[in-house]
Amino acid sequence: MNNLVSIIIPTYNRADLIIKTLESIRNQTYQHFECLIIDDGSNDSTEQIVQLFIDSDNRFEFFKRPSDTKKGPNTCRNYGFVKAKGNFIYFFDSDDFLKPHALETYIKGFQTDTDGVLAQVERVDRETGILQDINTIESNNLIEDYFTYKICYFVCGILWRKSFLDTQNELFDESIGNHDEWDFNLRMIYAQPKIIKIKQALVIYYQHNHSFKNEVRKGNDIEINSAFKARLKHLYLLIKLNPNNKIKYTNHLADF
Repeated sequence: MNNLVSIIIPTYNRADLIIKTLESIRNQTYQHFECLIIDDGSNDSTEQIVQLFIDSDNRFEFFKRPSDTKKGPNTCRNYGFVKAKGNFIYFFDSDDFLKPHALETYIKGFQTDTDGVLAQVERVDRETGILQDINTIESNNLIEDYFTYKICYFVCGILWRKSFLDTQNELFDESIGNHDEWDFNLRMIYAQPKIIKIKQALVIYYQHNHSFKNEVRKGNDIEINSAFKARLKHLYLLIKLNPNNKIKYTNHLADF
């Protein structure tokens, strides 16, 4: 069996942050991985820094988003998926941190019929280093609880079996900015994957000043409109799944 893990990282002007991220990957106890860094048109020294890792470790590879494709992390993730060689896919961000036993723990969680292994994520304030919370992943009413933010799956919280992702009509929606990860995870939930849950935080997700809540406070119309676009998209999908969802999820959307 090919137990190669393909780690896909979109990046844009992260020269000051990506070193720590890549070091956390290189220091994994599980060493059978490839790390595909997909650059979204950086104009800082990101490429030069990544090259240092490539020169010393050929498991790291650097690609540039094709110039004829739409700018954005979702395009980079989709492009990385096409390039991936592993039987397992892990989407990561260029400013987050993977705990040393993370990949090993994920891989050990897989069983024969498992589509993905889900772990918790620590959300930490980047400026202060203070732990803000650890996400809730347990639910008896998964779709509604995810739609209303009672639970949260981070993209970096799940290791997927590639064969499951191969069956999806769409991975990351390249037309969505904010709420792109929410959109992706919810569509995967609709596909009813067989998920193993690990009640342990394996990743540190760094919250920064450009979080959605902060953008709302600043009145960033682009981010706000993107979030509404994602939620309207799922209102349509949920009604398509079951017409009885119309009233319930329209009310949830109004509360948003």
